[in-house]
Amino acid sequence: MPGSMSAEERLSELLRRAASTIERCPERRALLVSHYDADGLASASVLLRALAELGFAVHLVVLEQLTASSLARLQSLARNYPLVILSDMGSGSLGELSKLGASVVVLDHHLPQGEGDVVEVNPHRCGIDGSREVSSSGLAYLLARELLGDEAVEAAPLAVVGALGDRQDVGERFRLVGVNRRIVREAVEAGLLEERMGLRIFGGSARPIVRALAYTTDPYLPGITGDEAGALSFLRGIGIEPAPGGQQRTLGDLSKEELKRLASELVKLLLRAGYSAREAERVYGATYTILSEQPDSPLRDAREYAQLLNACGRVGSFEVAIALGLGVRGEMVLRALNVAGQYRSLLARALRSVREEGLMRDEGRIALADLRGRDFVSDRLSGAIASLLLPYVRGEKLLVVAVDSPDGVKVSVRRGDGPPVPVGELLSRTARLVGGVGGGHERAGGATVPAGRFEEFLSALKRELGLAAERG
Repeated sequence: MPGSMSAEERLSELLRRAASTIERCPERRALLVSHYDADGLASASVLLRALAELGFAVHLVVLEQLTASSLARLQSLARNYPLVILSDMGSGSLGELSKLGASVVVLDHHLPQGEGDVVEVNPHRCGIDGSREVSSSGLAYLLARELLGDEAVEAAPLAVVGALGDRQDVGERFRLVGVNRRIVREAVEAGLLEERMGLRIFGGSARPIVRALAYTTDPYLPGITGDEAGALSFLRGIGIEPAPGGQQRTLGDLSKEELKRLASELVKLLLRAGYSAREAERVYGATYTILSEQPDSPLRDAREYAQLLNACGRVGSFEVAIALGLGVRGEMVLRALNVAGQYRSLLARALRSVREEGLMRDEGRIALADLRGRDFVSDRLSGAIASLLLPYVRGEKLLVVAVDSPDGVKVSVRRGDGPPVPVGELLSRTARLVGGVGGGHERAGGATVPAGRFEEFLSALKRELGLAAERG
């Protein structure tokens, strides 16, 4: 692509190539492969909508990672489809995907590795930061616009949901930035979305304040998240009565003075728990409301919607998440809420285990939370656990969470204040040394390594961090 193009123009060119590949498909059949987190499931839903409009029959496969076994499965499935589309994964396996024997389109915002005979849409290739400025659901939305024109704008709120699910709200007061900002603007102009500033409490405008606080996981509120009795005690302790005369109050029922006091006390709570000032301030910032959803719906708040999709993905209820993304409501929303309750309970149990059993170990440049052998912790929970534990990590350490996986050991890694290393590249390199696979973003990533070589992987990780520190 010409060097004179801007970053967004280069991204648009890649999207046009992807759209052309889809439109030229000789048969209207496609294999769609996507990741299981909120962004992956949102992107799959956006693409399913667009492909259905074009008359495609689609086989959807939801995966955790492109391992040797999952690639072998795709190789077998791809024999029946002239077109394979991967979303929220693929940029780390371009060579292997070139061997599928079909036209392959990859939409991915993770750090790319290598080359392959595929059509790859990755913002990093264009000079756009895929860890902050656009997620895979945003790429899926932009591709849908190439395919369907203005008709695709109805999917813009779902792209926002995916970006929030990937914690891309990194701008001032936790706004979405970059390409995501454009998507927000299009959704707002179409009357589909509202952006405003306020307390970022889980569905606080529609749900009783006690339950809203107990359901809040971003940030995790010590003594409150997952504990309605703790939330009730906290509110009364700061002089806010949540149910005067037995009438439950929502966030919208509080006075301005009460809202200010609640925000201040929540920040103090997080600072006392050891959160950084930046993390503590996450309780107040930009909120995104999906105006097409009912006022009392848990899907109206885009962050709550993202958390529901994430919960469904983490416990394996992919069909519920996809149904929501395709517009199914009623009973499906109730199923999603039930799944989310199970998910919160599993996370709370895992965090209690880390704290009460002393499972966090200091490994020099690494803080290791070793949850191997805990059968209630699935490999799909490791990333969420890592995100919740990160604020407790002090100093320039890399947080590593390890859990058992059918393919060995699943490792999720997060970088807080340091060390300043590209986590995705680091994991790709070190996992490959022990026969595993890995990848991710600048500050977060994951890997799967053979169970018998985990300690070797950990040593390699420490060695790489030491070399990075010497270079720094």
